[in-house]
Amino acid sequence: MSNAHMLRASYTFNASTLMNFNALVPPGERSRVMERLMQQALAEREAELEKIAAAFMADPANAECIADEALWNVTAGDGLDKV
Repeated sequence: MSNAHMLRASYTFNASTLMNFNALVPPGERSRVMERLMQQALAEREAELEKIAAAFMADPANAECIADEALWNVTAGDGLDKV
């Protein structure tokens, strides 16, 4: 990935954690390791949100809400905003 698509970030870590990380992970690998850890954390959180959404959609108690959303989507796309 080119530097045009890279951002610098600053995060606060426990001193001993950061010191151990810096001692064990070579300087040329640190950003890649942190990026992989962030991607893993994002994937885990996205999977949890998808699980929650699927449970909501499958729960019969939410049928009215889901039907209302479908009606709203039809209304929002009816083109009347262009009149």
